[in-house]
Amino acid sequence: MKRICLLVVVIFAAVFTQAQIQPVEGTVEFQGTKQPATVIELPYPEAVVEKAIEDYLKKKGLKATETRGFKVVRNYKLKDTDEFNSDLYFKTERKSRKEKDITVLYLVTAKNGEDLKTRTLAGAPVAVGAAALLTDMNPSIDAYNLEVDITGQEESVKKYEKKAASLEDEQKDLEKRIKNLQDKLAENKNEQVKQKEEIGKQKNILEVLKGKRKVKL
Repeated sequence: MKRICLLVVVIFAAVFTQAQIQPVEGTVEFQGTKQPATVIELPYPEAVVEKAIEDYLKKKGLKATETRGFKVVRNYKLKDTDEFNSDLYFKTERKSRKEKDITVLYLVTAKNGEDLKTRTLAGAPVAVGAAALLTDMNPSIDAYNLEVDITGQEESVKKYEKKAASLEDEQKDLEKRIKNLQDKLAENKNEQVKQKEEIGKQKNILEVLKGKRKVKL
């Protein structure tokens, strides 16, 4: 019963946490400029989030390039109603040293081909459609993290299975050695019995010889 209750609590906590992950408006630094960004905090390590983004983009048929710490996707239409395509700038960073398993994901959008360095924070447009994109990415990132956890746990299981198999082999070897020692011990005991019997015989012969010597004397 306790295990069932604990499982329910864990599932509820996971669903609750997932429900609380919502993009917000913020800013991020880009080559000495402040840019408006759509920001979301994800309860996963930064390396996992980066790989999950790459996986998400790949499944969408998109390819990102690296630009000064940002992953950039060019010529992407955020909304079907947009009259222009956008360039997407993704950036991830660990929230803090203590919160190393929480990643802050930034998304900056610009018109395709626009130079971000030339625009000011005040003149930058609101990232329409960016929040929806991050919200759409969130389940994919969550699923990727789950696969990472599963893979890690499978490796852990294999590690312990390998150790268990090694211990079983060692046990068989030890049992074989014990069996050999037990056989040798039994053989040794038998030899001791034989030797004691032989000692008795040899002593009897010795007594007979001594008896003969007395007769001659």
